[in-house]
Amino acid sequence: MNLRCLRFSPPSNLLPPPRHYHWAGLDFMLDEGGMPVLIEANRSSHMLGEYLQFHGDDRPFELAADVMNRAGGIPCLLWRRGDPFPDADEDACFIARHLRPHLQAEPVICNVEDNQKRRTELLARDGRVVRPGSIFRWWYGLPWTYERSGVTVINPNCVWVTVRDKLCSYEALANARSFRAPRSFPADSADQVQSLLAAHPELFRSGYVLKPRVGWGGQGVQVADPGEEPRPFGAKYLLSERIVPPRMDGRFWEARVFVMAGVYLGGIRHSSRSPLTNYWQGGEPEPLDDATTVALEPAALEAVRLLDDAADSVHRLPEEPTSELTKVIY
Repeated sequence: MNLRCLRFSPPSNLLPPPRHYHWAGLDFMLDEGGMPVLIEANRSSHMLGEYLQFHGDDRPFELAADVMNRAGGIPCLLWRRGDPFPDADEDACFIARHLRPHLQAEPVICNVEDNQKRRTELLARDGRVVRPGSIFRWWYGLPWTYERSGVTVINPNCVWVTVRDKLCSYEALANARSFRAPRSFPADSADQVQSLLAAHPELFRSGYVLKPRVGWGGQGVQVADPGEEPRPFGAKYLLSERIVPPRMDGRFWEARVFVMAGVYLGGIRHSSRSPLTNYWQGGEPEPLDDATTVALEPAALEAVRLLDDAADSVHRLPEEPTSELTKVIY
């Protein structure tokens, strides 16, 4: 039986739908004991192009559109002024092509550059001023005022604040039962790394990983063997234990799985001859095997629940937090 063709869905009487983390892409490995280890939770997850390639359905977009449909009002899509770019691959326009057929109302396109002021209405590309019922926001900047006024935002700021700093997101997952996060320490210098390695020899017996606390695409990541010297790095890094999953055909790998509107959809694997398996660093996408797909379902659903709870705590703060984690550099 090909499990990749099934639609995974938690029993509705056990797991309520997420309040904020509707569009979740989660990166997992399996440790030497087979325990799922969550490497990263993503704020505005990519890799839906690979999902379409290997799964062949629009289910992630259908589920996200259902969230927007239930919000009522005008659905809005946040683009940049230059979108669509002729050489673009997976971007806001790609999302819109697959989202639009599942929306009950024609979406309104709004330029991100025109909508950075604190207000609850959006200026559309065609010059209209609209009160959105929902907003699909890619990795573009968006003021807090929309989500805090009751607009349904896919990829809201409260999720960004929860997941973008990897150390903070690991702390939100500390009580997980079906998976764990890598044991990690903040690190700001090579001397500090060396001291931590010396103080925890058992933890780092397989080597270590150095990565920015805030970053994407595997940029600035060092996957080191035991005894390897740390390369120069900047402030606000994370020193983590190295997870070495059983290799697939001699290749290192990690899995990205998707949970859309609380529904587990499985995912894809990125593999490489190099231990740095991130897609942007040369990891090759391929189908995720059935056994791993099934094994990661409880972990993915629990991770979304825990992170959604943490995001809800942010959302309920009396005042919106001032955080660099909501800033975007274009």
